[in-house]
Amino acid sequence: MSHVMRPLGRALYLASGASLLALSPSLLMAQSSGGSAVTLDPIVVDGDADTADTEISSETLQTRYSGNAQNALNAIPGVSTRQSSSQPGIEVNIRGMSGYGRVNAMIDGVPQSFKNTAGHEASGGSLLYVHPEFLSALEVQRGVVAGAAGSGTLTGSADFRTLTLDDVLLRGRTEGGMARLKFGDNGYNYSGLLSYGKRFGGLWGGDGHVDVLMGYAYTDEDDYATGDGGELSSDRSSVNTPEGKLAKIEIAPNAAHKLSFGARWYENTFENSSYTWDVDNRTWTADYEYAPGSDLVNLKLSAYYNETTLFYPGTGGSYAGRETEEETTGISLTNRSRFGLAGGADLVLDYGLSWTRDDFQTHAMRGGNHPGKLDKASLFAEGEIDYGRTVLFGGLRYDHWRVDGYRPPYPSGVADCPAGGPSCGDEWVTRDGGELLPNLGISHDLTPDFTVSASYAQTFRPPSTHEMFYSLVPFGDGVGSGMTNNLSLDPERSRTFELSGEYRQTGLLSAGDEGWFKLSAFRSRIENYIVNDFVEIPGDPSSRAMWINTDGTTTMEGLEFEGGYDSGRVYVNLSFSISDTDDQPVANGTGMGNGLTSAQPDRMATLDLGLRALDERLTLGSQIRHTGSTVQAAFDWTSYPDGAYLEKTRSYTLVDLYGSYAVSEGAELFFSVENVFDKSYGYPGGSAAGYQEMAGRGRTFIAGLTTRF
Repeated sequence: MSHVMRPLGRALYLASGASLLALSPSLLMAQSSGGSAVTLDPIVVDGDADTADTEISSETLQTRYSGNAQNALNAIPGVSTRQSSSQPGIEVNIRGMSGYGRVNAMIDGVPQSFKNTAGHEASGGSLLYVHPEFLSALEVQRGVVAGAAGSGTLTGSADFRTLTLDDVLLRGRTEGGMARLKFGDNGYNYSGLLSYGKRFGGLWGGDGHVDVLMGYAYTDEDDYATGDGGELSSDRSSVNTPEGKLAKIEIAPNAAHKLSFGARWYENTFENSSYTWDVDNRTWTADYEYAPGSDLVNLKLSAYYNETTLFYPGTGGSYAGRETEEETTGISLTNRSRFGLAGGADLVLDYGLSWTRDDFQTHAMRGGNHPGKLDKASLFAEGEIDYGRTVLFGGLRYDHWRVDGYRPPYPSGVADCPAGGPSCGDEWVTRDGGELLPNLGISHDLTPDFTVSASYAQTFRPPSTHEMFYSLVPFGDGVGSGMTNNLSLDPERSRTFELSGEYRQTGLLSAGDEGWFKLSAFRSRIENYIVNDFVEIPGDPSSRAMWINTDGTTTMEGLEFEGGYDSGRVYVNLSFSISDTDDQPVANGTGMGNGLTSAQPDRMATLDLGLRALDERLTLGSQIRHTGSTVQAAFDWTSYPDGAYLEKTRSYTLVDLYGSYAVSEGAELFFSVENVFDKSYGYPGGSAAGYQEMAGRGRTFIAGLTTRF
């Protein structure tokens, strides 16, 4: 793949020259216009440190993507997912990095770190389980992540936000509900949501309120047909029936204090890796906010607990009866202060501390999954000085990590166990370390409508307990061998340069219209990249799989564009990315059940065209989604001496249709047709075997109704 940013200065030229694109409506992305009708919300791009880079609203997610969060994420430049027909869990890839905490995927700010090594197609990545009907927004941050969410995060974050009371209630109401029902073909049987909430106002002297929200969601899906009339193979079933529950309460005695509690439940049963998976995910949150109206105090205290459990029911197979559990606990305290500086400049300072623990437990039939705890603690501060046209921003954080894992027994005379003595291992071992991580940048308004910026950031990811305490893949209820533990693993470290240009203007071609775009170029240099390789172990006659740090520097670079034009009656959306992320090392264990490659397709683009009619109550649109080629790790003992090799995937282009009609203020009909021309394709970013079977979903029609009452 050609390098797209050498030298990096070329990107600054592109970012500056991209302002010319604003003159071409065919290259711009939509912003929703005003009006009484229910219309698609915009895909929001924001550069503030405490907001998302890109946000996709619930309205856009449901109407344009029929609730499919993976399709929505793949439309964001620089973002992709590791899709599989048989895995409803979501693994987010940002700028060619995924797995083992490189990307912080969250539900309402709570990290989701569950993993299950299962078969030769296991990625080892963090799987996020959330019911799609509960999603209120998808918030994505590429690059450095501010605050508690940035602890031990290498390339970005994705936060899956769930419904709030404001999402459910009609405007001006204090009580009501929202119901959604969808039906479809090609395996999509039905999906529904029922939620109800109430705001008890006028409390505690008239200034206080209590908000209560409850919700229930259920989806039923069978096997779908692949493109061009194909069928899924028996081991790639897409049958799953996710069930979700949600409860939230907010207590605000006055404008200065707010206390919130939330609980989210997810349950699903599906077939994957030749076993039935019973997955339960529970997310609990507690938040307190104190905002007395002072420039110095705007305090937020957050605590959370997440539990994901997996069970393999049945009696067939070496790992039937597997039971694993991941518990994630965390707390953070942040504050925002504002100061006036000499010369009229303003300083905004966000600072705080956080702690989180991932505790992975194996109760039965662990296989290639290994127990242990990973603690991450952070002290952080981010500042922004606004001089008017010029803004300086930067931050400094200290991240400390500690792993505590079980080292199984291994014989004397092997690895570091002294010869002639007793066997070693069968003990819990601890390793720790810390990193000081700066970031800084500058933005400048060349005109009131066009801003350019440049930034530099250092990030890191500590080794996971799975990598450090990898103990081979024992059959049945074995615990493996401690000789393949690598207690000397170093964290991955990244240094990223980024340049961007952002344009926004109203009245571009006519009164009331709006056009905008953002073009970014990045280059990341990653040291100590961790892979699974076959190594020689002293005293052992065979080569063994072990997670190791690679030598040298891994380079990831790319160009990302998203923008929009909306005249009210018509809109055009465009997002695209040009990525060079296949420089990441691939070792012999990759593709053999010890991780997969995470290189993104070299080109990804989504063009969205639409119009509104009948006083903007009717919206009709079409999307063209292009996915370029990439490489995926595979293995073949016959043709390749080491077993592992890289397989190149083919590019493909899909066409979708969608539409919505606002029947009334509280009711909206919508539909979508995915893969209109029933094209056959394979999901990139998954396993090579899965890609070879061309398991991409064939033409699928979904229609639904959302009502608020």
